[in-house]
Amino acid sequence: MLLLAALPAVLGSDRGEYFSTSSGPVNITLIHHASLVIEGAGRTVYVDPTGEGNYKGLPKADFILITSDRPDHLDLAAIKKYSRNTTAIIAPAGPAGQLQHCTALNNGETVRMGEIFVEAEPAYQPKASDDGKAGRAKGLDNGYVLTFPGLRIYVSGDTGFYPEMKSIKNINAAFLSVGTPESMPLQDAAKAVRAIMPKTLYPYAYRDTKAEDMRRELGVAADVEVRIRNWY
Repeated sequence: MLLLAALPAVLGSDRGEYFSTSSGPVNITLIHHASLVIEGAGRTVYVDPTGEGNYKGLPKADFILITSDRPDHLDLAAIKKYSRNTTAIIAPAGPAGQLQHCTALNNGETVRMGEIFVEAEPAYQPKASDDGKAGRAKGLDNGYVLTFPGLRIYVSGDTGFYPEMKSIKNINAAFLSVGTPESMPLQDAAKAVRAIMPKTLYPYAYRDTKAEDMRRELGVAADVEVRIRNWY
């Protein structure tokens, strides 16, 4: 992957995050639950758009990334609403079969979108959750690493902690799903933080998990800034 020329500066609010890189700005708008919009390198990337949340003022998507076939990640009506005729979609093989203009991307595969590289990372549950829900097999869902010139962003999708996360390196901003049966309990999320060591961490898809609990459990590394934002 690309080498980083310099660490980006970052500013943020409850809705949007602004990264100033050596090649220009990257804006990340936090929408709702697991949905976000990334604008940079002349492209607009939607991640898991749904009918919930505020997309007002945002351009339609050049690219859409889908992480899972679960309904809070795959909303066919929203995908249609925020697409152009030229919008390209990237998804795991399962949901890709339901979508037009979609490229199926398996774990470990990479595609290029202009100056942006997108790599599919594993997103799976290697063990049953605390409430007894069975794990989810590897290969059904994707996380993604997006590499812009001077900036790397990791979006985990619904995943448990798995040891291979240590191979996800040089991340400037990580969006880590925490606190729900489909994702990681906070103790496992802390393991993920130590494995990845992102510069900035955004817990997301957390539903009713308390902000103070996330700050306490995820603030495990002095070099990682934990940013709790209002996704609901």
